[in-house]
Amino acid sequence: MRNGRKVKKIILFNIIFCLLVIFICNAYYDSKSRGAVAYNYAASYVETNYEISRENIQAVEINYRRGMGLFEILLEDITTKKFFSFTVDISKDYSLFYFEDHTDIHRKN
Repeated sequence: MRNGRKVKKIILFNIIFCLLVIFICNAYYDSKSRGAVAYNYAASYVETNYEISRENIQAVEINYRRGMGLFEILLEDITTKKFFSFTVDISKDYSLFYFEDHTDIHRKN
């Protein structure tokens, strides 16, 4: 009878552990996917408005501000060594919610 309780505790622990791992993996891959989508919006903006080929655009930094839910993206044109700074907010369905270009401010500082 005591072995039955131990087995039930082990099974319960394994179920809780598996659910925790699934939750953490889902959150990790969701944040990576959101970062890739935010980068894509910023690279498309640079390609369209600054007329730079996408092959010449390189991500220097992609930071996620947890409290605000915003991505701060710093891109570089590898041919001219110019930097472009953006703030991007992505909604839960990966659509663009907010986009701001800080390139001129970044160049003045």
